[in-house]
Parts: sequence; structure tokens; C-alpha cells
Amino acid sequence: MTQFSKIGVIGAGTMGAGIAQKIAQENIPVVMLDVKQEFVDKGINNIKKLLDEGVQKKIFSPERVQKVLANIKGTTDMNELKDADLIIEAIFEDEKVKKDLFRNLDSICAAKTIFASNTSSFRVGDLAAATKRPDRFVGLHYFYHPAKNRLLEIIPGQATSNESVERAVDFANRTSKTAIVVKDAPGFAVNRFFVPWLNEAVRILEEGVTNIATIDEAAKQAFKIGMGPFLLMNVTGIPIAYHSTETLSRELGKFYATAKKLKEQFESKKEWDLSGKSADSPALMRETVDKSKLEQIGERLLAVVFYVAAQLVDEGVATIEDIDRGAKIGLRWEKGPFELMNTVGVAKARQMVEKLCQKYAVAVPKIISQQGTNPWQFRLVDLNIKQDIATITVNRPEALNALNEDVVSQLGDVFQKAEADPKVKVIVIEGKGKAFVAGADISFFVRKIDEKKLQDIVEFTRKGQELLMRIDKSSKIVIAKLDGLALGGGAELALACDVILMTPSVCPGWSARPSQSICYSPARYSAPNRHRKSDWPDIRWRPR
Repeated sequence: MTQFSKIGVIGAGTMGAGIAQKIAQENIPVVMLDVKQEFVDKGINNIKKLLDEGVQKKIFSPERVQKVLANIKGTTDMNELKDADLIIEAIFEDEKVKKDLFRNLDSICAAKTIFASNTSSFRVGDLAAATKRPDRFVGLHYFYHPAKNRLLEIIPGQATSNESVERAVDFANRTSKTAIVVKDAPGFAVNRFFVPWLNEAVRILEEGVTNIATIDEAAKQAFKIGMGPFLLMNVTGIPIAYHSTETLSRELGKFYATAKKLKEQFESKKEWDLSGKSADSPALMRETVDKSKLEQIGERLLAVVFYVAAQLVDEGVATIEDIDRGAKIGLRWEKGPFELMNTVGVAKARQMVEKLCQKYAVAVPKIISQQGTNPWQFRLVDLNIKQDIATITVNRPEALNALNEDVVSQLGDVFQKAEADPKVKVIVIEGKGKAFVAGADISFFVRKIDEKKLQDIVEFTRKGQELLMRIDKSSKIVIAKLDGLALGGGAELALACDVILMTPSVCPGWSARPSQSICYSPARYSAPNRHRKSDWPDIRWRPR
């Protein structure tokens, strides 16, 4: 994993300060820069307030807060960033200002420095073209609030090198973010379907179909979320919704055009009135929910999300897994678009999309037409073979990589593939996000008990034990890379491996150099010439 000794963050507003705070919490020195000292001071004070809230909620100790603040240096001097490993720009959305900033940085910073933009409106490749290092330029799109929200979209520009992408992924892992790598396209992945969802809610209101209360309630029920689109726009800011629709419309066409009523609301500089009262009838009671229209509105909002999510896959912007992951982690939806399609039924979802496409005179996405009635299948375990090392990644971070039927089945399949590859000498098993594997998925057991299908539980347990035995008896070296929680079945999985390698984030008390890790090796080696410790330099071995 890449080491980061100094990170620069430009912009001390809500996003910039939040990004700096998160980096500092991971014990990485960060320099936060803004054009005026008063802006820097305000950013530092906002960080202090959030950390103090963490102390009150017993998330942080006062000593921990002091260490975090000690990792942050505020400045107005751009020369303080010249030797940074990575610089993240988080200023307001003005393309010319951003390009001028990066041109200035280009003349100051060392060749090693990677530039990143937190833009949500502009193409990463266009910003990168303003520099002399487009190969070392990447988009890092954070979600509100960046000190708390775990999602990070990584967007390579057209000229971004693979090495820069790998370093960005390392940085995401090092700062406890769940990264999804997406194509440099308008709205990237998450905003591409989230913003039209907000816009469609306004269109429904504009058409006089029903009131705000009904639309918000329909959205809450259909998506199993706590806030509807109008309340969300009030919380996050109507200008953000407006500018985002303007950008998508400019880039992608008529379907994404800003609703007239959204433009009017933006120009009024007022929030949506959720009280139901009006200037004409101030005594009017709070709007009531029209239950007869909840299903109709819910289906229309779902159809918009299904349509755009399918478009993203057709265009190669993101995979179905990462789109769903973005919705669940970044937006905190209970299910992502493709899981929602499975829930309502793929055939019905297709009908809903076809109805929407007819309304707006747009084509049905190919992936929707080709799917037929089969439920979407999700890849939850990834295999990457590089030279003689196979890395198996349990990629279900939204559920802490908990083991369910699909994970166990896919884990078995990819392990068998890695084991059968004659080039592979070492197999590394890791988990994506903040957990290695946080045990078995309890919801699976609850569901099967409710369905009175106890035999399914027996079969799941049998397959799990067979997999553990196969890992235990493998002729190849198998390493469990613990970079997060390992509970229950996750601990069993780690113990079945030959080596348990724990990174410093798992062992905060470890006093060795940052590059070192702790390895526990089982005292059960029997095969000759197997697991030679001399093959693993710079590692401390401790027998279990």
C-alpha cells in the first residue's frame, strides 16, 4: 500500500474542511489552504465543532481530538503544498477558477504530486488538460458530509495513468473510504441518477399531479428512506440541485432538463414550503398525504432511477454492483437501483421504464431490453491475478462483507480458480471497506427461519465449512489480509489461512514503522518447503 506523508486540501469550506478532517483522523498530516486566513480559521473551527460533537457522543476521546487537530495545518501560502503527495481541490464550481488554480499548482509542486478535484459538475479530463501532468490527475468526488460519508467516487481522466488510479485507490483505503472507480461522464455515477430523481419529483409537483407531502411520502415508501426529495433539497441546498440539473441537461439533453418550478424556486432563494401553508391561505392546515396516489408516484420515481442506472451501464460508466453500492453507501438507500428492480420484479421494472421512455420520447436502455425477466445477479467477490499473486476481494462493504449464500458460493469459485492457476504461488484474501468479514449475514438466517427453510441453513453452513477446509488444506500459501473487522465467520476464514497479516489500522498500538505489519502464523506447518518465513521480508512473525 502506498504511503502518504503529506496531503494538501484546497478550500476550507464545508467539503474542504470535512475532507481535511477525515484525512487527519486517519493520522495523515494534511495542509488545508484557502485564500484568506479568516476562511482557514472558520474551517478549523468547523472541524473542532464536529470533533467536539464526537467527544460528546463518545466517538472520540479528548486526547484523540488533540491528535487529529495536530495533524492539520491551516495556511494561505500555496508553497506549503509543493512537496505534498496528493492535493485535493475542493473550491466552488467555477471551471476557469479551477483551471487557473491547477496551472498555478503545476508550477509549484513536485513531479510526484498527484492533483485531484472534488468537482461534481465538470469533466475531470478537461481540468487535467489545463496542467502539464494529466497522467497524474484524477477526480475524487466526496459525498456530504465527507468526514462521515464513506463513499468516494474515483474518476480517471482520459490521460490518467493506471499508477495514479492505483494510488488514488490506496488513498481511499488508507482514509477508510469505500471507493468506486467510475468513468469520466456527466454526473459520474451517483449524481447521474440521484439528480434526475430530485428533478422528477419537482416535475410531478409542476404537473399538478399531487402535493409535496404526497411526493415525499411516496419516495420514502418506495425507496425505504428517511427523507423525501423536497426535504432533501432543503437540507442539502436547492442551488446544488439546480446547478446539477443544468449541467446534466447541457451535457446529456432534454430528458435531464431542469424543471421550470425548480428554476423558479432557485431564483426565489427560498426553501420548499413543507408546511402546506400559502400566502393566500395562511390558515390552511398542513398538507395531507393522498394515499391513493402513493403507488403511482413511487413507480414514477423508481422508473427514473431504473432508466438512468441502466443508461450508466450501457455507457460503461459503472457496473451494476458499484451503482448499487453508491446508492447504499453514498445516499444511504436501503437498496440500490438494480436490487430495487429485483424487488419490484424485473418484468414490472421494465414496464415502468418503457412507460417513462414513452412519456419523454427516449429510447429504452439496451441492458433493460436484454435482461428479460431474469433477476439481476451481482458479483460480490473479485479476483485479480498479478504475476504470481492472486488477490481475492470480498466486495460487499455496504454489509461489512458479511457472508451470505452468494458470497460463500462466489468465494469458493474464485478460490478454486486461483488455486488451479499454475502461475499463482500466493493467494491473498481481503475485504473491501472497513471490514475483513464481519461474520455471517444474520438476515439470511432470520429469513430462512421465517420461511421455515432450515435445510437451507444447514446447506449454507456445510458449504462454508467445505470452503474453510479447502483453504486450510491448500498447497499454496494463503494469506488473510486484515485491514478491518473480522468477526465470527470472518475470524474462522482468517484462521483457515496460513498467515494472518494485520495492517496498522487494525493494531493501532503497533509501534513498528508504518510500512510494517504484524503476521500471525499457525504452528501447524507440515508440508516440506512450505511457508518459509525468509520469503517475507520486513514482516514481524509471531506464532499463534
